[in-house]
Amino acid sequence: MKIPISPAVVLASLLPALIVPSAFAEKKVKAAVKVASINPDLMKSRGMPDPGWTLRDNDGREIQAMLLSAHGDMVKIQRIDNEQEFDVPIAMFDSETKGRIRYWIKEDPEAVDYSLAISASRLLVNSTTTELSGRSFKKSEWGYQITIHNETRNELNGATVEYRIIYDDNVGFVRTQATPGKGENQRDGRTVSLPEMEFNDEIEFQTPTVEVETYEYVPNRGDREYLKDEIKGIWVRVVRHEEVIAEFRSNEAAMASMSWDDEEEVEITITNRFKESFGDNDG
Repeated sequence: MKIPISPAVVLASLLPALIVPSAFAEKKVKAAVKVASINPDLMKSRGMPDPGWTLRDNDGREIQAMLLSAHGDMVKIQRIDNEQEFDVPIAMFDSETKGRIRYWIKEDPEAVDYSLAISASRLLVNSTTTELSGRSFKKSEWGYQITIHNETRNELNGATVEYRIIYDDNVGFVRTQATPGKGENQRDGRTVSLPEMEFNDEIEFQTPTVEVETYEYVPNRGDREYLKDEIKGIWVRVVRHEEVIAEFRSNEAAMASMSWDDEEEVEITITNRFKESFGDNDG
């Protein structure tokens, strides 16, 4: 039978290598900082106003380290003297250090290592067919149901979800005539503000539809005429403070070589039209 090991036991096994008595730590780290190659701007972005942040545990032991990322009640740190990385419970630090870590998590957009599950399913919303002089003109409206689940043990706030539905526009209808479409890899997209999401929160919303047209004519003599638009898939990204923290592509094979926007082919319309899907009915 496998006996579970508590986080406290694991932490105790790391402490000799992770945290040393304060007097020794001060002397050792000061010597290390003189020769260490440290980017001050990077360290400042990690919550430190100087080339080293002293972290202190509940027993008064100290270490100088850089904060790398946070996830729930854990924080990843990197020692300044030897660049070793450790995942450490925030609860092990004294109250002053906890306060500084929480301030860093709040203020640094890149502090939290977010984990989001994104999925999307395609929906047929409407379909009509017109028969005229042996020619068939069919219009179908397709949308996507997008689901986002916060698997991070931290609150997600200040984020937006962006998506691009990518499709080939091969045909268009002008009255009773079929005409060439705009071409391949067209994009229809939106940006929607996300509500605050706590751990295990999940939101769903449906995108506006994209119209897909199909033209067919089978004459008694001559070749069959057939043109059809095709949806290739949807690309979804969650963005916070201009950083992409999660993304999803429904068709990796077809979309792997595509860029997010293709301005030569289509202009993307950005709107918050679907805020009401999240309960935000403000103008």
